[in-house]
Amino acid sequence: MGLEKLLYLQGVGAEYIDCHGHHVQIAPSDRTGILASMLAKANVNKANVNTEPLNLVDPTSSLALTDPTITASTISDKTFSLDVAPWLSLLPSFQFCYLTHPVILIYLPEQAAEIAFSLTLEEGAVTPSGQTEFEWLCHTQNLAIIGEYHHNNIRYCRYQVNLIDYISETLPLGYHQVFAQNLSHNSAVSELESASGTLMIAPKTCYQGVMMDNSLSPVKPTNGKEIAEHSQFGNAKLWGISIQLYSLKSSNDPLDGIGDFKALKQLIEFSAQQGADFVMLNPLHALDIANAEHCSPYSPSDRRRLNPLYINIDELLDSNASRIEYSELDVNLNHIKLINYKRVFEYKYKVFVKSYELFCLEQQANSTERYKVFNAFKAQQGHALSTFCQDQMKHAPEWLSMPADFYAYLQFVAVEQLTDCQQYCLSLGMKIGLIGDLAIGAILQGNEVQSQIEQFCIHASIGAPADRFSPSGQNWGLTPLDPIKLKQHNYCHFIDLMRSNMQFYGALRIDHVMGLLRLWWWPLSKTLGNGAYVYYPLDTLLAIVCLESQRAKCMVIGEDLGIVPPEISAAMQQSQLLSNQLFYFSQHHDGFIAPQQHKLHSLMMLANHDVAPLKGWWQGEDLHIRDRLALYPQPQQYQDELRLREKERYQLLQWIDSGLTTLLKTDLTIPSELNELAGQIATLFASNTDNALSMLKLDDLSFDLLLDAWLMVAATSQSGLFCVQLSDLLADKHCINIPGTWKSFPNWQRRLSKSIDHVKQDKQVSQRCQLIAAARHQAACLKKDC
Repeated sequence: MGLEKLLYLQGVGAEYIDCHGHHVQIAPSDRTGILASMLAKANVNKANVNTEPLNLVDPTSSLALTDPTITASTISDKTFSLDVAPWLSLLPSFQFCYLTHPVILIYLPEQAAEIAFSLTLEEGAVTPSGQTEFEWLCHTQNLAIIGEYHHNNIRYCRYQVNLIDYISETLPLGYHQVFAQNLSHNSAVSELESASGTLMIAPKTCYQGVMMDNSLSPVKPTNGKEIAEHSQFGNAKLWGISIQLYSLKSSNDPLDGIGDFKALKQLIEFSAQQGADFVMLNPLHALDIANAEHCSPYSPSDRRRLNPLYINIDELLDSNASRIEYSELDVNLNHIKLINYKRVFEYKYKVFVKSYELFCLEQQANSTERYKVFNAFKAQQGHALSTFCQDQMKHAPEWLSMPADFYAYLQFVAVEQLTDCQQYCLSLGMKIGLIGDLAIGAILQGNEVQSQIEQFCIHASIGAPADRFSPSGQNWGLTPLDPIKLKQHNYCHFIDLMRSNMQFYGALRIDHVMGLLRLWWWPLSKTLGNGAYVYYPLDTLLAIVCLESQRAKCMVIGEDLGIVPPEISAAMQQSQLLSNQLFYFSQHHDGFIAPQQHKLHSLMMLANHDVAPLKGWWQGEDLHIRDRLALYPQPQQYQDELRLREKERYQLLQWIDSGLTTLLKTDLTIPSELNELAGQIATLFASNTDNALSMLKLDDLSFDLLLDAWLMVAATSQSGLFCVQLSDLLADKHCINIPGTWKSFPNWQRRLSKSIDHVKQDKQVSQRCQLIAAARHQAACLKKDC
């Protein structure tokens, strides 16, 4: 039981339910391999941690299943530290409670003892009467025992201190400091005489904003004081447009090589004019400066920093000054199809260098107000920004020889411009504004992992077990946070991640939200087996998400696509994280789920970056690409997928037919063309009573009209939020990303065929937006019975 107990304490799973509903036992050797990965130490030169960028750690050196990492002594020591030691400290270093039931937990041997407490509120936090500190005494005989542990013939008890018995005021949310001292002076347990730690007081739910049902009564905690926490959605049926920001074109200028914050502002203006309440973005995290071609926004170098390539250079320099000589490349950066990241990087960083030099000459030299704001930004960001900048300087190309302050300047400008974009959304009347995206992990060689290496497991990477689409499983090449080390460091990095991302947005989508409960780990060393699930402290992480969400006034969406354990679904509902539905996956045995049966507390997306756009799906473009790239293990699988897609196309027509029939019964005005389409579909069904239509007959239908109907019916979704890709409004068929490929397909490189100016002038796009807006309004009215 020694090894098995340690596996449990470290969170290494033993079993799971796979995508087919089968119960899978994880092989003991795979579990032990993950344990070896967790226990292996990183060779970090601690002398350099605070002064220089870290040297990259080799995570695969000399690790094997026979490695002495897992010895009897190690098992004993680790088990003691994780299982016994927490009971031998008066206070945990980090604990949380909810605002509605504020408590402190202490650990003591069973005894009659008097405990002195002091509680110091987080800096800037005060109670309604202005207090920031509290002191009180309590006796263990007046405390409830809510847990026990026997060690060395001593019964250790977990006591619960109800704060409302000692503090009459409502305590504020936040990270507060607690100090406890045992006044009984029991020499037998001297190590328990005093301790200090962090008490996080959290709300039970995430920020709901405009989605909140204001008709509900406030929740009343046990002390009778009202707290504004609501638990249900209101009648809002909001919609928005999603975009891969790099793909946007603000103009046809030859040097407009990548979508940036200028293009985003133009899209914001267009979206607001169409009645949209949000613009949803891909992750904007900083990428690997040493490898510009590594362009996946889901493989960041540091999720706390922004990618400078999104900076609008027209705001840095006047239009004439920004046109630096670029004849040596002799290339049109504004490629009609694909982004040349290397050349875009070179061009934009040359502009950045010129801009920084002007900044130093004009702002720094004269100590202007803007320069003071820049210094305040650096001071506020502190050591974390300094480490990032040193890392950028160390790994930048040789031709880019700039000081660390240059990279701080780029972050300063990027933060400024993105913040301005969100404010622009709100000024135009959008109810949410920007929805950001937080990637599930970061690359090993990036600054985030290397600067916080003691909180990551650098000997493993995260991904997913085998499923229908990936028979061998998926390895995303991202380094996992270690749940044990995360706890030992009082969750500081996770808190920083939430805070640094939520500051920019009206809502934040958390990619692969199941990672709050468990992540599939692959050992980097091939000798350590085939991976296993590793579990995380879900309740604590969710409490942090809720607190940071309320503080930033940022709604939270959990991307819960794939294998979703029931614990996650229940926790998301309780914490009011919105679910993330994807139209293609919203099916039952008879076909696609009716819009009125979609999850209320959710974001419904018609398509996203990992699946084909609507036209590409209809034409089977994604299947053809996978076949050309030999991604099907067996040729028969391709034929099976084609037959399945044909069946799904038929089911889509049934779904559209049913949806149009429902809409025709309302007072919503349906364009005559869609009435005609409904008639065509009815005729097709009448002439094919065997529930099958040939591909040719389906292709006789006008896809443009089919797309209009698809968008309109989908927009009647019961979901609180509804999202459509700009590429789908343009009826683009090209895939953004083909999972499982890298160099064989131009993932994350394709640009939209039309600039924002052309989008604004495209009457068909505007008409589709009008259909969506009308359908969303109708859905809201149906809910309110108006």
